[in-house]
Amino acid sequence: MGFPLSPLIRYTIQALYWALVLPLPMLLSRQADPVWVGSLLVALLIGWGLLLGSLSQQVNVDDQGMRATYPAWVPAFLRQEWQVQWSDVERIEPRSTSQGGVVYYWVTQAGDCVLLPMRVAGFKRLLAEVQRHTGIQVDSLRPYVQPWMYALLGFFALLLLAWDGVIALLVWTSPATL
Repeated sequence: MGFPLSPLIRYTIQALYWALVLPLPMLLSRQADPVWVGSLLVALLIGWGLLLGSLSQQVNVDDQGMRATYPAWVPAFLRQEWQVQWSDVERIEPRSTSQGGVVYYWVTQAGDCVLLPMRVAGFKRLLAEVQRHTGIQVDSLRPYVQPWMYALLGFFALLLLAWDGVIALLVWTSPATL
């Protein structure tokens, strides 16, 4: 059974990326040679590809354990793959974050700690699989970031994209003396 990153998170981060980088070609087009604008656009597309790669992690659960994987096209330097065998899991340990939240780690019999994936689509189904395979009670676990936080960030990213569009229209329709 596979659990990809939540679409709300994936699309929000992509919208924020484009909202932040789209003004760059507009600014450069007014100040530099068109070759540089083309190069920047290529760089932005490469950056988007790297972002898509980093957002393509999938958590797979089977009868042996849980592992994080990526599609074959994702470069090795972006991959954060890990694996935990159900037989090795001793407990789930909460830890405070610097922002005042709580994250959960698998603690294995060897003392290794692996962050429990909390931003996946179907988090409750993932927890049900964890409980079924380990017997550890996970009913009280909640995602680190609530969906409304990403929805709010996504809303502001879309507002920023709309603002970028307005500015683009003003820049490209105004005289070149700006």
